[in-house]
Amino acid sequence: MSMTTGLAKRQRGAGFLLLIVLIGLASFFGTIALKVGPLYLNFWTVRSIMEETAQQLDPTQEGDVRGIVTSIEKRLYINSIENIKGSDFEVERIDGERFQVRLAYEERVHLFFNVDAVVAFSHQIEVGSE
Repeated sequence: MSMTTGLAKRQRGAGFLLLIVLIGLASFFGTIALKVGPLYLNFWTVRSIMEETAQQLDPTQEGDVRGIVTSIEKRLYINSIENIKGSDFEVERIDGERFQVRLAYEERVHLFFNVDAVVAFSHQIEVGSE
């Protein structure tokens, strides 16, 4: 009987220190998600803009490279994407009516103290008929 009572007294569950550690970890990962998440949302928006451009644009009517970049810039402006400009896109002619559009960039965001996160993004599409 004394053995069972001794074990029952020692088993108390999660202590205060464990609770503090769990709150610290949740805060750490929450901070990262809140700071880095918007960068990914912007990238997904830019990626969808590039995909829409590839589907809807006819480069023969838009005036080649400049027309493609102008179309992308308009869509960036409409979607309030301010950190990416038309000059960040590389447009290269593949053949007569096809172009390859590439975007590669990095973004840096301050997390806490002297710790920053650098996130690299890249995407490419093909514009024009085959």
